[in-house]
Amino acid sequence: MNQSIEPPFHCRWAFLGLSSIAELFYRDLTHPRDEEKHLQHELVAVSTTRSTEAAASWLTEQKVPNASTVRIYTSYADMLREGDFDVVYISTPHGVHFEHARAALTHGRNVLLEKPATMNKAQYNRLAEIAKSNKVVFMEAMWTRYFPLTRYLQEELLSRIGPVKRILADYSLPLFGDPTLTANSRFLDKKTGSGSLLDLGVYPLTWCDLALSSADGEEGEDDQPVTVKYAETIQHETGVSDPLDDITTIILSRSGRSPTTCVVTISSSIPGSPKLGLKDKLLREKNAPCVRIQGEKGEIALPFPPIRPETLTVQYYGPDKLDENGFETTEVITKPVVGWGLRYQADVIATVIRDRGSHPSDAVIVGEKGSSRVLEWVDQAKVLAGIEYEAELERVW
Repeated sequence: MNQSIEPPFHCRWAFLGLSSIAELFYRDLTHPRDEEKHLQHELVAVSTTRSTEAAASWLTEQKVPNASTVRIYTSYADMLREGDFDVVYISTPHGVHFEHARAALTHGRNVLLEKPATMNKAQYNRLAEIAKSNKVVFMEAMWTRYFPLTRYLQEELLSRIGPVKRILADYSLPLFGDPTLTANSRFLDKKTGSGSLLDLGVYPLTWCDLALSSADGEEGEDDQPVTVKYAETIQHETGVSDPLDDITTIILSRSGRSPTTCVVTISSSIPGSPKLGLKDKLLREKNAPCVRIQGEKGEIALPFPPIRPETLTVQYYGPDKLDENGFETTEVITKPVVGWGLRYQADVIATVIRDRGSHPSDAVIVGEKGSSRVLEWVDQAKVLAGIEYEAELERVW
């Protein structure tokens, strides 16, 4: 008896913005893989504020095999209106995420939007509303949520360490001191939405959310919402724009059946790797864990960088987990990452698009509850720490 084999789903991508993260994302889209062979990704259109020639050079530099057939637009509005693709990946500075994603969703496009998705929760909620009214797929590209190790932690490990009592999460990366950072870098321009809280802080806040909610994003029924109780920041004088929030501390807590405290620290100037370039800094090891999730029966520790989890350590405290000498047992778990790790989020949204078919009856907002919670904490931290942006960046329409 012959069994038919379904051909892989061919997901056609458009890129709105040709940023440095877009380069990494493209390489991961086309990275050779042994699994998820039911999916194929292809770049078919790009939109850039640069010239057509510059975009063509970008395609050549990325060694796009079908570069000659990739449609180049110098107007994102034209691409969203005319382009023939399945999903648009938006990697422009987050100060314009709302504008660009709003346009894409309004045109009925499926959207993968770089993190942080928006400047505030109200903007995110508005995008979700538009996505639902147009019955499309909308997803924040918080790639850390979709790593194999992250999934394993939520689905298998959290229950082993018991109710989570405390979380310590840090993400500090010396961006401001990197001599390769030019004066016009978006990391130094507050008008683009920059600052440690939005550039880095969403990662440790996401780890708090991952540890305190189930794999489907649900919080415990008997628990009160997690809220920010305290936040302060030490500013960094850029010399080229208004001061930016830098060394920042945030304390969150919840009451109810499982009271928990979270301490989040972030900085864009705390000393770290002297290696030049963001990616090389992220590949350097540090001598202490960046994330510690402490439960009644054990502790999970993740090393630097917390954005790209590949290995973690679990130390068990329960009497049934002691070794022959009466000491706590330790387990090291590794889930190798394919490429840089951006492919997992691409596979998630492509799978959703494939499974919906050509006539979807409803919208899908991937990770909506988690993304919304993290942005609510960002809003609360901004108020308590006195972090302010121009009204236009925060506007909802």
